[in-house]
Amino acid sequence: MELPRNNAGRRERLQKILSSLTASSSISVEEMCASFGVSASTIRRDLEVLESQGLLRREHGGAISLEPLIYEAFTTDSSFQEQVQNQSDEKKRIGIAAASMIQNGETVAISAGTTTTLVARNIPMGLKVTLFTNAVNMAMEFSRRNNLTVSLTGGVMRGAWFSLVGPGAIESAQKINCDRLFLGVNGISIEKGLTDFHHEEAAVNRVFVERSRKKIVVVDHTKFSVVAPNVVASLNSIDMIITGVEASEELVQPFIDREIEVKRV
Repeated sequence: MELPRNNAGRRERLQKILSSLTASSSISVEEMCASFGVSASTIRRDLEVLESQGLLRREHGGAISLEPLIYEAFTTDSSFQEQVQNQSDEKKRIGIAAASMIQNGETVAISAGTTTTLVARNIPMGLKVTLFTNAVNMAMEFSRRNNLTVSLTGGVMRGAWFSLVGPGAIESAQKINCDRLFLGVNGISIEKGLTDFHHEEAAVNRVFVERSRKKIVVVDHTKFSVVAPNVVASLNSIDMIITGVEASEELVQPFIDREIEVKRV
């Protein structure tokens, strides 16, 4: 089933349904009727469209996010599950805010990670976007989004983190030109810039930075003042930081003083 192309109001409603699910993981037909001022039958048709695209799962009286199912095979991997759950509300807000900046027709690079995945999940339904990533989970998750053209780097998959790394990933990333990059990192500091705990991940992300026009870092507040062993980029390389309101003004002010735009959501 195709998503509506000519009904801007419906497209906007579908996007708001997905954003609501990102924020709360479940939503009822009753809540959506009250929120949008439409009938229950209209909402049910909307949910049918979104389910046909693999974007949610309908349940009696409403719908639930597919997010818990995407990583079903990794429910016993404590390290991965901890990263999915850590600062989850903050990451969802960051993802929604970041995705709202994407423009129709753009080519967008998105690095592997839990926060960056939430950016991709919230790309508006009405936009035609080319998504370039080294994250296998993103390619699988968005294969049914007919408004997204998803391109993967080459490379070797880095275990349960779903990221492609190594010479193959670097070589393919060097051949792209992207309008925007949404970059997740393990650490961001005034002294050392952007850093990562994994050297091969850092190497791929360095190329993403080089090949992208607008560089946007998406990090929760716990990443500030962290310095990991591997340098990704200097602060002079980035244009914007999107983080949560949990990051204090005192914490982000030094970055603003460096003429980096900071958005707290």
